[in-house]
Amino acid sequence: MKKLFIQSIGIFALSAATSCAPSYFGKTYAATQHVDVYFDAADIKREHEIMGTTDVGQGFSSLNAVQQKVIELGKAQGADGVVMKLTEEVTGSQKSDFGNMKNGSKNNTYTGGSITTNIKTKKVQATFVKYK
Repeated sequence: MKKLFIQSIGIFALSAATSCAPSYFGKTYAATQHVDVYFDAADIKREHEIMGTTDVGQGFSSLNAVQQKVIELGKAQGADGVVMKLTEEVTGSQKSDFGNMKNGSKNNTYTGGSITTNIKTKKVQATFVKYK
């Protein structure tokens, strides 16, 4: 029983750690010590190639934490620079209905409406570059 409990904790810890790890699609080079940060690809003045991309947004407490995670991923993949773009994705919506019934002497009148609010999640799309 104790062995099963310890295994369960290990599996939970592993899944929690990997749920925050962003997926990377692209080429990998030797790790770098510094990654230049850009917010528009037109700002890159050096000749370069696109080496890969990632989307990050879930499991982080702030956008600054997301930015730091992207920079660390870029270093690990061997990037010289990264272009970051902040996006919002609608992940759901919430509807609230309201109304009022007014009892008149001849007629009853109902007035009301509804408000729909989109639930948005912020994500950072990162494109990693390697200088030539």
